[in-house]
Amino acid sequence: MAELTSEALNIIRQYAALLETVEEGLDYVETSFSDPRRMHADVLLADLLLALGKIGETNVYLCQLFADESDLVGHIERFADVLEAAAALDGQFSDAAAKERIVCGRLSPAFQAWKSAMESGLRRYVVQ
Repeated sequence: MAELTSEALNIIRQYAALLETVEEGLDYVETSFSDPRRMHADVLLADLLLALGKIGETNVYLCQLFADESDLVGHIERFADVLEAAAALDGQFSDAAAKERIVCGRLSPAFQAWKSAMESGLRRYVVQ
């Protein structure tokens, strides 16, 4: 287990909270496809894509921080699967059926799987 500064631990806790927020946002967007009362799902989805970019940026820092923990670095690097699923949305925002297929069939499952692996890897740092 890496020895971390209080600043690094704070970043990791904020990162874990962001993962929770993204998961909740994806759940909302998924539900919005079948519940027209869920307003602003496209705006939220755009914000979620920005958040994924921030997660990607932070992953660079985390890979450096945990360079000696190859399992955790491996989990971090698998974020590329999430980014690949998100990239499939490019040019699809006006096509509701394609957007639903990508979000529900690719992006959300990819994020959920990746997040689960990350949570188990970061748990010992977040719950201190």
